[in-house]
Amino acid sequence: MIIKLNKGFQKRRSNRQNVLIKSKIDVGSYFFDAIAYDISLRGAKIKLNLPLERGSDFLITLKDQKQIPSRVTWAKNGFMGLEFSYPPEKVKKIFGSLGDRLD
Repeated sequence: MIIKLNKGFQKRRSNRQNVLIKSKIDVGSYFFDAIAYDISLRGAKIKLNLPLERGSDFLITLKDQKQIPSRVTWAKNGFMGLEFSYPPEKVKKIFGSLGDRLD
């Protein structure tokens, strides 16, 4: 049996964890509340009531941890996908025990 995959299908490079985590977005000198719905060591899906365009750079703080430089990779219906600028090893240290589950 041969299974064909959609051209748009990509295997994720790291595990994702469904979460509901209060987050803060720092865009320039402005701060906004957001909610993270899933995270990995490479990025996250967040809900933010601010239309940031694909490619926008900002800092995100999850669970009162250190800020992580990030970039918007997609945006739709108030949700955004973001990619962390730090390597996965550094993100894992920032996340602590949560990072261990994402490895």
